[in-house]
Amino acid sequence: MRAQLPDGTPRVLCYTDTMAQSFFLMGRSHLTALWYAWHNQTEAGGPPASPYAHAPLMRAGMKAIFLQLESGRYEPLFEPDGRFHAAVAQSIAEAKAEVYVSVLGGNDHSMIGLVAHRPAFDFVLPEAPDLPLDDGAQLLPAGLLEDELSRRIAPHVAALAQLQGCAPGRVVHMESPPPLPEAHIRRHPVPFADDIAALGVAPALLRYKLWRLHSGLYRAACARLGIAFLPSPPVMRDESGMMHPSGCHPDATHGNALYGGHVLKALLEFAA
Repeated sequence: MRAQLPDGTPRVLCYTDTMAQSFFLMGRSHLTALWYAWHNQTEAGGPPASPYAHAPLMRAGMKAIFLQLESGRYEPLFEPDGRFHAAVAQSIAEAKAEVYVSVLGGNDHSMIGLVAHRPAFDFVLPEAPDLPLDDGAQLLPAGLLEDELSRRIAPHVAALAQLQGCAPGRVVHMESPPPLPEAHIRRHPVPFADDIAALGVAPALLRYKLWRLHSGLYRAACARLGIAFLPSPPVMRDESGMMHPSGCHPDATHGNALYGGHVLKALLEFAA
């Protein structure tokens, strides 16, 4: 079966009988792009103009179960004893999938950094300390922002630990989409429209740094839990690391089905 590298070069992927055929994907809003791509649909409900990136990797008989946690059926996510809601645990057990995919969380960096702050702030990103700083902004310790993000993502990390403990197959966590370009956010400011109208959009570099800090916390959590961490598709980022305009959903934080197709491509290659 043939696939393409990001530059369009064809390559042959050799599948074995051990390649995963069944997937269980669990998450909230970021799950939607993957659902549309898996079902070969645009968000408008029609077929894409061309096959999504994962299509060459699909095999007959592959199946995917999508558990959308925003359904009221699964709230609250945790029982008083800390275990998953009974309906979530039942769905995981009944899926009998080979790969269990977390699309949990993913927007906490946007919650603290998408809208411009007054006064403005900046920080040194530990993984890339040479990135420029905003001379007019208050310099905050990266550890302070890590602590705040750690607090915010704690429920998602707890869900990851629960998934790893009860899933009978391999578990993988998908990195959240990169920040969207400012021009797109200004055209589609929901759900931050009122705050953006009052304060504006935070600088792109700050939003990129916060996303990297956020992803680093998830990567570390996955390493502690023995869970694979799959980065967002590099082909869907522009030269500054932001989401390529073609991958933006018509809101301020999400990828679209085209982006979802590239995420599924990474997943299927991981499962090969």
